Amino acid sequence: MGDEPTRVSDNDPTPPRVQVAAAGGAPIVSVLLAVRDGARFLPRALASIAAQTHRPLELVAVDDGSTDDTAEILRSFAAARGWVRLLGAAGVGPAGARAVAFQASRGALIAVHDADDESLPDRIERQVAYLGEHPEIGVLGTCADVIDGRGRIIAAYRVPHGDGALRRMLRRAPPFVHGSVLMRREAYEEAGGFRAVFRCAEDYDLWLRIPPRFGLENLHLPLYRWRSHEGGTFARMRDQHIRFQAAARAFDEERRAVGRDAAALLASSGDWESFLGAYDRADRLALRLGEALVREGRTADARDALVRAMNVPRSLAAALAWWLLSWPVGLLPRARRHARHRAADPAPGRGGSA
Repeated sequence: MGDEPTRVSDNDPTPPRVQVAAAGGAPIVSVLLAVRDGARFLPRALASIAAQTHRPLELVAVDDGSTDDTAEILRSFAAARGWVRLLGAAGVGPAGARAVAFQASRGALIAVHDADDESLPDRIERQVAYLGEHPEIGVLGTCADVIDGRGRIIAAYRVPHGDGALRRMLRRAPPFVHGSVLMRREAYEEAGGFRAVFRCAEDYDLWLRIPPRFGLENLHLPLYRWRSHEGGTFARMRDQHIRFQAAARAFDEERRAVGRDAAALLASSGDWESFLGAYDRADRLALRLGEALVREGRTADARDALVRAMNVPRSLAAALAWWLLSWPVGLLPRARRHARHRAADPAPGRGGSA
């Protein structure tokens, strides 16, 4: 998700009502929803999709091997709604499950929705209208309110606006609230879609592969509600998010340098260390991981990664610069909190070393 939450304006001019039909009677918009053990908040997410003012619409939902009441909630929701399609997967992860959903979708526009979040009723209508008026835009997100487990707004999430600002942020972090995105089908397909090997940060990997001819933008209005709670993957799998974001950046650099990346090697490796041992650009990944950890305030973990990057001449200068920066960053309150947590829980393998 990127930056810290901050307040934004919610000026709300009435949008034009736009009705669009796809060829052959197919829905113009397909909403992809992947869920695993999401019963707690899934009914609220589904209700917000059902309340969308834009029609025609289809929801393609994939239950990725849930063991709670997720499957029953989905079946009950779909029973009275012919525009809902249910699929199953066997624990392939959020990227893999969304890829399954996409293959079954029919819409010219593809919306993403997370199973613990909520959309305002006019979210998709406004996005469809904007894309209709701006054919140069291929991926469109929105601002978001951050809500807690009870659905109370606790902050607003800041996102950049304008293609240039989004691309500058894309160099180091996702410029979109993932679940708020509506994208053109051809942008997704030309990028290569979600890749199952990214167990986290699959959205960042996708945005980095969107061809330059597709413009990027965010609407100024907070049309999405991103739920921050202890059971969410953003909190529960933070170490893996940081690691896979670093991999997405390293792979992007690799594609620019040699026209391909090592996603297949990562998929075939038994574990992270085995991948790094075989990856000929492991120093660049370690550099990007160290940089991310410095930004996070996890300076001790960052230095572990940066030392590894400094062992290779091509990464030495940049890694040394971040290593030096980690020392003043380590004096900040956030870094001190991380240092106390690390001292209390010194277990290895928490994501610090590449």
